[in-house]
Amino acid sequence: MKHNKETKIVVLGAYNSGKTTTLEQICHNRAKVEYNGTTTALDYGNTMINGEKIHFFGTPGQDRFRFMRRILSEGLDGAILVVDNSKGITPTDEEILGRLKEFKVPYVVFSNKQDLNSDELDIDSDAPVIPTIAQEGEGVLEGLGSLLEIIKSSN
Repeated sequence: MKHNKETKIVVLGAYNSGKTTTLEQICHNRAKVEYNGTTTALDYGNTMINGEKIHFFGTPGQDRFRFMRRILSEGLDGAILVVDNSKGITPTDEEILGRLKEFKVPYVVFSNKQDLNSDELDIDSDAPVIPTIAQEGEGVLEGLGSLLEIIKSSN
């Protein structure tokens, strides 16, 4: 983590996987930029955890906004990959996974929408996979805690 006690976490995933809802649960419905229920620029929120300010940036999931994922991922300390478990891993998720592995970014996978499909997520990753229902907040804070531990141990 950075010396100034601030951490940057990027919330990534395919379109309609639950990124904004996840970010809202973590940051207790703080400010975000959104258009018509679909993120077209970014979502932002922050919160204090154990005396440390954590900044969260949610990326748009549509392929046409791939460039925004790259911009928002500059200088990140960790990432949350939100996967819609009712759909499984998409090509967008595969691309994101590849970049996280390539750049050795600490990350966790939120296997979201467990209320629609509670099967184990079929994913090629060594990262922790946390079952979540973002709309109800289930698993979200536990998954964040896992990510913060991974970030802490990687420094």
